[in-house]
Amino acid sequence: MKMSKYSQDVVKMLYEHQSEYISSQYIANQLNISRAAVKKVIDQLKADGCDIDSINHKGHKLNASPNRWYRGIINKVLESNHLVSKIEVYDSVESTQTIAKQGLVDNQHTMLILSDEQTKGRGRFNRNWSSSKGKGLWMSVVLRPNVSFAMIPKFNLFIALGIRDAIQAFSRDKVEIKWPNDIYINDKKVCGFLTEMVANADAVEAIICGIGINLNHQEEDFSDMIRHRATSIRLHHSEEINRYQFLKRLIEEIEKRYHQFLNSSFETIRDEYIRTSNIWHRKLTFTENGEQFIGEAIDINNDGFLIVKDEDNQTRRLISADIDI
Repeated sequence: MKMSKYSQDVVKMLYEHQSEYISSQYIANQLNISRAAVKKVIDQLKADGCDIDSINHKGHKLNASPNRWYRGIINKVLESNHLVSKIEVYDSVESTQTIAKQGLVDNQHTMLILSDEQTKGRGRFNRNWSSSKGKGLWMSVVLRPNVSFAMIPKFNLFIALGIRDAIQAFSRDKVEIKWPNDIYINDKKVCGFLTEMVANADAVEAIICGIGINLNHQEEDFSDMIRHRATSIRLHHSEEINRYQFLKRLIEEIEKRYHQFLNSSFETIRDEYIRTSNIWHRKLTFTENGEQFIGEAIDINNDGFLIVKDEDNQTRRLISADIDI
């Protein structure tokens, strides 16, 4: 008997009936398996870390949302999404970006790759993301827009707003964008994302957006080295974040911004982007193509370039750079 096949179905049923008990007989009837088989699956889910309450003659109830990914539940919460057609879930991968790149060859699928753990998370400029199991969200989205290369930086700006909005829905403090690739709460980083593309001579074949979000980290989950500049959504929310509700909201917000990106100019979101950015009125250190300089961000123009005034009062236009605040 294939355990894993049934465990996805059972955990999905428990999630759908989260506030009530469902009997072994009910589950057995739905799946056309024996009650003994149901007991095995429930025991396996409990061993897996699922918080399930079982009472004789009453049945089984999921006490809390699992803090790991189950495909069964993901399929349920994302059933009405139009962003991706294929979803893959892993326990542990080196990097969801790598899996996404391997998976997009020889097909036209849009995809979501999720993993409970990332052992070699790469940020921009190849920095490591510390991906602690069960606490964070690590994913890559593969999209297939019919656009030119020049549109990629613009995509990044739209997606930043989508990620920001999703996090804001769960945070009591203001969530801000640090141009071009980070999301911050109170000057601490809560999320980093990375947009890459696969292209041939004529056009973009795929955009791959890798996203790492600190969901449920407590202070002590961060190393001493990064504690003063890292935060999680949990630290700005009254209780633990339900990762499935968060994922649902995140995909909805990205989908909304993706449609905007395809159908309108950056100009339409420029004010919103400026309003939610944290880089204004402060001295910043910029690194662009290995060159470091100090300056102040003045504006973002209609094409999405950051306009910066450096210490020599020279104006520079940046399409991408690393900023230290």
